Amino acid sequence: MSFPSSIKHLLHQKGVHPRRWLSGFFSYSRFLGYVKPQLMTGSKEEYLVRRKLLARAWEPRQLKAPIGQRILVLSPHPDDESIGAGGLLLAHRGLASIHLVCLCNGERGVEHFETAAAEARAKLVETRKAEFRKTAEALQAASVRHLDFPDGDLPFFPSAVELLQSAVAEIRPDTVLLPWFLDDQADHRWTNLLYAWACADLDAMVLGYEVWSLLEPNAIFDITQFLSAKLALIENYQSQLRTVDYASYASGLARVRAYHAALSSRRSGAAEAFLVLPNAEYCEMVSDLYGVRGRIRNSGASLLGLTPAEVLSLSKSL
Repeated sequence: MSFPSSIKHLLHQKGVHPRRWLSGFFSYSRFLGYVKPQLMTGSKEEYLVRRKLLARAWEPRQLKAPIGQRILVLSPHPDDESIGAGGLLLAHRGLASIHLVCLCNGERGVEHFETAAAEARAKLVETRKAEFRKTAEALQAASVRHLDFPDGDLPFFPSAVELLQSAVAEIRPDTVLLPWFLDDQADHRWTNLLYAWACADLDAMVLGYEVWSLLEPNAIFDITQFLSAKLALIENYQSQLRTVDYASYASGLARVRAYHAALSSRRSGAAEAFLVLPNAEYCEMVSDLYGVRGRIRNSGASLLGLTPAEVLSLSKSL
């Protein structure tokens, strides 16, 4: 079924995808075309946000370098930046100023964390920082910062918000990369909440990248010529490759993304997928899901890995 471009544009503005709507209407009338496994569970807030993302992903655009002049990369753990956006960052060497900020120290990346000795955890933290520095050198990064928050326990006190706020203000980015706000890892989601509380007023574009779960992209970046170098970045993190084959995952995902983006006539190549939004709109979606500054939504508790009691306790402390 083909629609004139003017009608497609109007429907896109209204957040309606005709093919999805019609298919859903006949197959799953209850959901009127927005049927996805993720939409059949969870809160009303999550459903509404995911529906907005589906509407924006109708026709992903292809990004071209440079996407900005001062790029801030928020990495919850050392390696997330390379897995999610290594190709795009490699493409910007010499074209933009790249600034890396790692939020967590990575100590939970050790095997058998619960029983690991304190010395083993401390050694891993230093190893992962060294791996992060090696990656920063390969990316010709202008600056590298570690906020040293503990894995699995990101703080949300005013001091933590101010720490991130201060780092971002010093960098003055026009483009921010971080894992997208529904990436299936608690620290990645917490990173988004902390960012939204700290940087909602920033004048920038945000690119959410995927690591632990696939997003509905509204933008694609061709990394065909950078795939080998991206995999080399991931290989820097030998401490983590012992437990998960991130390199094979990233390679396979890049080829799948290129196939669906039809980058070439044979659908070959490699690509990275992103959710790209103005900062204000991105932070508004995060707040709709998880809560405004100083107050966490009960509906977002499960997404953040919190019990209702923990939400109450944390909200009081904020």
